[in-house]
Amino acid sequence: MRGMGVLIALLALFVPASQAWATLPAEQPYRIAHHGRLVTDVYINGQGPFAFLIDSASSRSLIFEHVRKQLGLTQSQPALLTVYGINDVGEATPVKPGELRIAGESVRGLTLGVLPDSESLGPDGVLGIDVLTRYFVVLDRGAMRLKLLPPGEDSVRAYAGWPQAQLTPRPLKKFSIQFWYLKTRFNDQSLTALFDLGAGMTLLNWDAAERLGLHKTRFAVNGPPPEELQDVLGKKAPAVRILGVIVRLPGQSWDKQLVVVAMNWISLRLTVWKTSTLQFKSSLPD
Repeated sequence: MRGMGVLIALLALFVPASQAWATLPAEQPYRIAHHGRLVTDVYINGQGPFAFLIDSASSRSLIFEHVRKQLGLTQSQPALLTVYGINDVGEATPVKPGELRIAGESVRGLTLGVLPDSESLGPDGVLGIDVLTRYFVVLDRGAMRLKLLPPGEDSVRAYAGWPQAQLTPRPLKKFSIQFWYLKTRFNDQSLTALFDLGAGMTLLNWDAAERLGLHKTRFAVNGPPPEELQDVLGKKAPAVRILGVIVRLPGQSWDKQLVVVAMNWISLRLTVWKTSTLQFKSSLPD
């Protein structure tokens, strides 16, 4: 897409009726870092700032081991946490800090999962759907600002003139949390994509790639992806880069896109490129 733009993401907005919104709207900068992902600052128990990935496809907010050590947090319950992401289901050590602060907003009573450190200069944590769904979340690409607004029509109204794409919620089996999907087109094929703010690239599974005319059997000889990428791309299926893909959403299109095909996901994964101008608006049940 030509030029700079603005991206708004409307996520699941189910909060207790007693929730107070006196401090909203709240906002702070975000940036593109850590392999092209969206990153913002979070304070934990008054310490920080810590660099957190904004990830709408992580069922829980997470910190990495070096942050747990710095804060002196200990395991808060006997059982490990089950964490759902688009790639896998895993377990994490639970910790319960007193407070997270994002854009001046205080989030209390949240149990975080602890992940082992994987790279020395990696992020400090992941801001998952358990936090994002408390707000109407706006990512203003032109100003590079993250905005947290109260859920409801009053917040939506200010962005009514933006192009929109329908988001469809799908609940997880073991959590009262939903991931979000949308219809999009890759070249001339209509596909269902996961709305994943935490991804640094656009990915397709092999079932979808077959519909685009790319046949997995032609690439089986290449073997699995490199070991350092297997957490992202899988351990068995070949991974292939496709150049020049056209990605379309209502009112917007991106040509000459790079798409990586890997794994046998049930769902597809889509990251909207950072130069997009879109409103993602969900249908909320009564």
